[in-house]
Amino acid sequence: MKNIIIARWLEKINQAAKYYLVFYKSIPFISVLILVHSWIEYGVIAAIITHLTDDWLHLPKAASIVNVHDGVTAVFVPVVAYASDAYLGPFTAVVCTNVAFIFGLGLLFFSAWRLKTIELQLLYIALLLIALGRAGRDISLKEFLADQFRKEGHSGHSELDEERIQSRRKVWWRSSYILGIGVSVFVLTKASWVKLSNIATIALAVAFTIFIGGIPFFEYKKPTKSGSLNKVVRVLYAAILKRHLSHNNLSSENDHPPILHVPMLSWLDKASIVEPSLSLEEQEKKARLCTVEEVQEVKLLLKMIPLWTTFLVYGLLQATGNTFFFEQVGYMDNSLGKLVHHIPIITFVIIKSATSFIVTRFCDLFLFLTNNEIPRHVMLIRIGIGMAISPLCCVIAWRIEDYRKHQSSKMDISISVFWLVPQFFLLGFMEGLVFAGLEEFFYAQVPKSMKLYGPSFTQFALSIGNFLGLPLILIFRGLFTDDLDTSKLGEYYAILGCVCFVNLVFYCYVAPSYVKGERPPDPEVEELIEQMKAGEELAREERSQIELSGGNM
Repeated sequence: MKNIIIARWLEKINQAAKYYLVFYKSIPFISVLILVHSWIEYGVIAAIITHLTDDWLHLPKAASIVNVHDGVTAVFVPVVAYASDAYLGPFTAVVCTNVAFIFGLGLLFFSAWRLKTIELQLLYIALLLIALGRAGRDISLKEFLADQFRKEGHSGHSELDEERIQSRRKVWWRSSYILGIGVSVFVLTKASWVKLSNIATIALAVAFTIFIGGIPFFEYKKPTKSGSLNKVVRVLYAAILKRHLSHNNLSSENDHPPILHVPMLSWLDKASIVEPSLSLEEQEKKARLCTVEEVQEVKLLLKMIPLWTTFLVYGLLQATGNTFFFEQVGYMDNSLGKLVHHIPIITFVIIKSATSFIVTRFCDLFLFLTNNEIPRHVMLIRIGIGMAISPLCCVIAWRIEDYRKHQSSKMDISISVFWLVPQFFLLGFMEGLVFAGLEEFFYAQVPKSMKLYGPSFTQFALSIGNFLGLPLILIFRGLFTDDLDTSKLGEYYAILGCVCFVNLVFYCYVAPSYVKGERPPDPEVEELIEQMKAGEELAREERSQIELSGGNM
């Protein structure tokens, strides 16, 4: 009996290995680039604020620069995704963004080397190029790695093939990324800012050269020349041009109104109205006419904007974690008795990332075991739990900072850096719930043609709140000085906790509206929709024939 059980387990392991582990000659060339990107992200970029405040800038200005940099990266993500999909293709996008990344790191090294004489504008240019490089890594490099598994026989046209491709992509990506994190833990943890930025520039240049060496082995995907986001522009353009038309023309001129009814977006319905003064060909040529299906797809995407607004404060808290949380490390005892004399700051980046990864995988496993088809309300509850953690994270950070200042000023004692573990843990826990939850909700909400932009729009929605850090720091500038011991960071955390609580209430108000329309698919309704679409096509053909007959007469 035991032998049978062991044999079954071995068979399952063998099947899993065949499913996930596939090797092509192109993979090592890409893996090297991923590894170096991972090391730069964790070893250089993650704690960049500590270098800026140690060697260059005042605390409020350094925090503002880092927040804006992360926000610009978020803006670049959907832009790079669109350019890669519609015009460049993943390979060209990877090349362009990595060249920008290398130049950005080079300028960062030069600005650190000449920091006493160089203009501050050079730092801004460097961070702008680095933001473009990071956006390319998150979107184009992942897509290009997935393309390597789209060999003959695995075209990815079916959902099963695409799921297999993405599973294999994740295995290789995560393996290389974890190796890069390991390098960041043990290599150059005490290096100066000048040395670190110099080695990062050289390392990425070498990795990119190795990547280019794999050109003969790569699989390439051609750009579509008509990205899905073009559809959004066309519908908006047509609706604006027809803003003077009445909705009454919708049913009489175009057979039936759009099926999806969204009051705030009802003006988009006008994009599908047929204007009797122009021929169908002329309207389509001038982008003045869209199909009902196109209007529906755009409305499904834009319908998510109210929900996205609730993530602005989430992004603000993440920005705080990426700046002030790390700055606190420098004012605490970062030793572990006589065993470890220096705990690298990367340790806390790993605590946050590892917590996020474990929470995400646990949720995926739990939902998979309970129900393969995740209901929409479950996704929103998952996100809501993550949002509920945000004020708790701020309260804990507030109390720990007050305790640190009290011990430092009254007792002249530096408390252990491990007091920061709870707030980094909660930050990662929140990210694990919210990021993957929003990505799943995006896939369930939008049409199939726009699912490609799921990761980019998710990252954009969750990171655009970084820009809020700038006005908030300016409003409460009186709380900050050049030194954290004389600043009132605890009060800032308390204010942020109140903002997070108000945002949680707002989320609880907005989220239920996305569950009201949730219902199991009705075969009769689906059949009716198909009949209505067929009727629309038939009506278009009849109009074309009438116009053609009129022209011949």
